Amino acid sequence: MPWALSVPLLPEESLSSWLVRAALRQGCDPLSLTGAIWPTWRIWTRDIDREIPLVRMRPLANASGISSAEFQKAGMRDDCEKVAGYSLPETRTWPWLLALGSRNRNRHGGQQVCTLCLGEDSTPYLRRHWRFAWHTGCRSHGVQLVDECPVCKAPIEPHRLSAEGQHLAQCSRCHNDFRKAVCTSPLPEAFSVQVMADRVLEQDKVTFRQASIAPADWFSMVAFFIGVIRRASRRPVSPLADALLSLGISVTDCRMPVSGLAFELLAVSERSALLVALERLLSIGLEETFSALVACNVKTSALHDPRKSPPVMLLPLLSRLSHHPHGPHRRALPAHRPMSERAVRASWARLKRRMKAEPTS
Repeated sequence: MPWALSVPLLPEESLSSWLVRAALRQGCDPLSLTGAIWPTWRIWTRDIDREIPLVRMRPLANASGISSAEFQKAGMRDDCEKVAGYSLPETRTWPWLLALGSRNRNRHGGQQVCTLCLGEDSTPYLRRHWRFAWHTGCRSHGVQLVDECPVCKAPIEPHRLSAEGQHLAQCSRCHNDFRKAVCTSPLPEAFSVQVMADRVLEQDKVTFRQASIAPADWFSMVAFFIGVIRRASRRPVSPLADALLSLGISVTDCRMPVSGLAFELLAVSERSALLVALERLLSIGLEETFSALVACNVKTSALHDPRKSPPVMLLPLLSRLSHHPHGPHRRALPAHRPMSERAVRASWARLKRRMKAEPTS
């Protein structure tokens, strides 16, 4: 039976945002609404922004009056598969899509917002592009996106709002209104990469060294260089770090991530720091970058995991670097030794991310 109060999909709205708004409009919480539509499907234990499976679509289309095609268009799968270059599985982290880190209905992160956009909306709602990992700033207002409650530091979890919530521009834990948050400016270099990536996503082909490549190949190359930057930051005293420093790229920035988490699981501040270094690499150009790597005698094994193939378009440049014939030499370590400071900091960063998902008593 159709709902008495219709709720249209808003421009560029994410699926989870629409479901939350639909629930609040009907006067109930999101869990009750989705339980009525899908009695046996625990929808909030998954990342529903990715897609609503076709086999689950009919009861939603019947209740809302919105066609299945509109819901499919609002999902993230098509864009994410264009970025990845292959068919993505239902589970596991999707490349370049912020991961929610779901445990039951609890989230560790993965949702970011522009508080000024929410403030201007007559009905606050979440945009699809806020879920892209390369997005760190608002392209309309030029402010940094927020990925946690400014007051209690909880993840942004609108699906946990109650029926009394009225709107989703608030923290589900402390009910702070996000629209009152003080905005900060994004790092201009990170924002430059964001604009570049958005343009690549809109195109069918990208020009790279006088050749046309698919958007997925461009994103693969960018992911490779982010990995190079992170490897250098883990070993600040190394030929790789020296090579990047000679290009004006410091890998000792305090904002660099220490957790070892995938890029899609990092906070907006950590992703911004990596994108700043990436922008410098891209602006310098590949020829100068690889010349610096050769000059500092950087081995190919220092750039990437040998178990994973590097992007095909970089193979001619990687061939200019020397190879370690027997793999890197590792000094034998005592069986029982204290963890390094970096390992402790990484463990602590991962623990703090998990702790954000649970309210403090």
